[in-house]
Order: sequence, then C-alpha cells, then structure tokens
Amino acid sequence: MLQFGLILGSIMIICVISTIFAEESQTKMLSLIFSTKEGRRKDITAKVLASFTFTCFIFLCIVLSNLILCWMVYGLEGAENISALVLSDCRMQPILFFKYLIVLISLNFQAVLSLNAITMCVSAYQESSFGAVIVAGVCWGMPVLIRVFFGGFLAVIVNAMPVFLIMTGTVNDIYYNYMSEIIWGINLLVVAGCLVKGIITYKEKQLA
Repeated sequence: MLQFGLILGSIMIICVISTIFAEESQTKMLSLIFSTKEGRRKDITAKVLASFTFTCFIFLCIVLSNLILCWMVYGLEGAENISALVLSDCRMQPILFFKYLIVLISLNFQAVLSLNAITMCVSAYQESSFGAVIVAGVCWGMPVLIRVFFGGFLAVIVNAMPVFLIMTGTVNDIYYNYMSEIIWGINLLVVAGCLVKGIITYKEKQLA
C-alpha cells in the first residue's frame, strides 16, 4: 500500500514540479520576473522552497494515510514481534521492526526528495511544461530499463535512483547490504548535482 501511494505521489511530484521553471519560459514571463528587484533576488529561492514544501507535504500525507489504514485494519499491537520472515522475503535473521521502519521511511523520503531535485533540474532546461513532464517522467522510469539490461556496479548506481528507493525489495537489500552507504552517497550526490545544475541553468536564462 505504501509503495503504491509513493508511486502515485511520485507522479504528482513530476506533474507539479515540472512546471516550476518551465512554465515561466512557456508563458514568456522570464523577462518580466527578472526585471524586478525581488524577482532577481528571491524568485529561485521561493521556487525551490515551494517545491520541497510540496514534496514534503505529499510524502507526509502518504505516510500518515498508510499508518492510519494499517491501524484501522490490523492494529498497531505486536510490532516488536515482527521478524524478517514477515518483512523481508523469508530471511531468517530477526530484525527490530522499528529500526526497519525507520530505514524504510528514510529511504522513501530520500526518494521523493531526489525526484524533486531531478524534476526541478529538468524543468530549468525545458521551454514548455509538457516537455518538462515528459522528460522528467522518462528520467524517473529509465533506471528500470537500465537495471534490466545492465548489471555490475551500474546496478548499484540505478538502485540509488528514486524509482528504486520506493521499492520494498531495494529497501531489504539496503538493510542487509554493506553497499548501503554507497547507495545513500550516490543519491545525495544526485540531489546536490541536480539542484546546483538546475539553479545555474535558470540563472543563465536570467542573463540571456
């Protein structure tokens, strides 16, 4: 249920955040925005903060709705007795449920934040909202095809992409795998790189 909600949330993020920079180019508003003092100074900061606020709100709604549904249907008693046999594909090593839950939610949160950063970067490059949505959607789903046709270290890289960080199987691998630090690091580099590149590209439009 959580994974399905995150997929829907990811689609919402792509559709909404893709317009954050591209729409200004499409509507020919860039020259007007950048001609004002406040536009030059605060436009980018406001857009970035608004995009992350929207993403955090969507994620919070998904997690809380899943928690409420789980409580209504199954109850929250006995969580400390859940073992890896239930949580992670018949692995016989017992695990702490709440530790697993923290890892799961943390990776899911990182997934939506990195998707937000990638989508903003795509939006900064595009001249239309429709094109930005299409390209961002391709960027989100492309790692699945790469994982299917390629392996090795490239598979570790794509495991750090947003579409895989919301999958329970990937979370299980990260929970037990010594490569978890590499996956976290790659994803953080992607977030930082996309944010910086997107902001620089949008600022270059200001000087054009």
